[in-house]
Amino acid sequence: MKKLLVLLFVAFALNANAQYVTNFANNVNNKETDGFYYHLPRNVVKVDFVVERTQNVKGKYSSFAKELLNTDNYIKENKTTFAIKDVRVNTLTEADPDMVFFVSTIADEKSKETINVNLALTSEGIIQSFGIKPAKKDCEDEDRIEFKANILPYIEPASDFYYIPLTEKEDEDEENASDSKLTDKEIAQSIVEEIKKLRVAYFDLITGYQEVNYGNTINYMIDRIKELENEYLAMFLGKTSSQVYTQTFYFTPEDVKNAVAIAKFSDTEGFNSKIGESVKINFTDLAVSPYINKLSKEDIENVAYTNKMFYRNSAKVTMHISLGEKELSENRLTISQFGNVSLIPMNKMKLIFDADSGQVMSISNEE
Repeated sequence: MKKLLVLLFVAFALNANAQYVTNFANNVNNKETDGFYYHLPRNVVKVDFVVERTQNVKGKYSSFAKELLNTDNYIKENKTTFAIKDVRVNTLTEADPDMVFFVSTIADEKSKETINVNLALTSEGIIQSFGIKPAKKDCEDEDRIEFKANILPYIEPASDFYYIPLTEKEDEDEENASDSKLTDKEIAQSIVEEIKKLRVAYFDLITGYQEVNYGNTINYMIDRIKELENEYLAMFLGKTSSQVYTQTFYFTPEDVKNAVAIAKFSDTEGFNSKIGESVKINFTDLAVSPYINKLSKEDIENVAYTNKMFYRNSAKVTMHISLGEKELSENRLTISQFGNVSLIPMNKMKLIFDADSGQVMSISNEE
């Protein structure tokens, strides 16, 4: 009976002395292996700028537009412009390299008995739960995927326009062909004549003057005539082509007080690193509870805590994106690294954490 009481006392003493010690990872002895590392999360801002690139190409015979078409409304020089049409903001989550901790799992220094730990971490090592057997997942969460820049390839538009060859004989040799070539002005005049013919044909079709029942094909014929006319007119007036693509930037917020320039943008070069106005991000309206105790950097990095874990109380913040003096976007976001780092008891506790913010989601006692 006495032996049984002694054994029960020893078992109770071991269980009572079982404890976890949490240290900042940089303070862990290199030979320390009995334990586990975990990260707190931080948030990365993904900013997608929807950009429209517009290219104006002057016509091959633009110098005759005023004389032959009696118009000043034509493209006088080749020019490319850029404009930001939309800004889309999302947040991603990654392990914070500055917030990684080591938890030792030795129950007693003499016996070196190891404590059984139920622990769940993300693939990056962010804490998800403690004291609870982790549930199996078939696949990673969608918001754990890092989306890369979706930049569409730019296709350079052709600078030469289609036109009907206006030389007398295409099969004659070079010597004779050089004598029969028309001047630029003569070709331009011939194109104007073609435009006039197309307009007459168009008028005949829409008025029924041709006295032929083309049936359903008449709409196709009308569209084709207008296409040809526009192609000929483009030789004088020029062409405008546009393309919309997405330029993506990733930004890790570190300072809530000062604005940060992430790129330069100009209406002639688009996004670049040399010219244009700065695209800046700044934060206002930081919202974090003043009643939650905040650990200092010294308390986090230099103090060992028994039976406690670090977690985060994330913060809400308004993020502004501006180009020069013009505001492009305003978004309300949760940024975990702007919040407070606190401690929570871990011995004989079941804890569930939000892997995106580091906040404690659920607390319960061991059964």
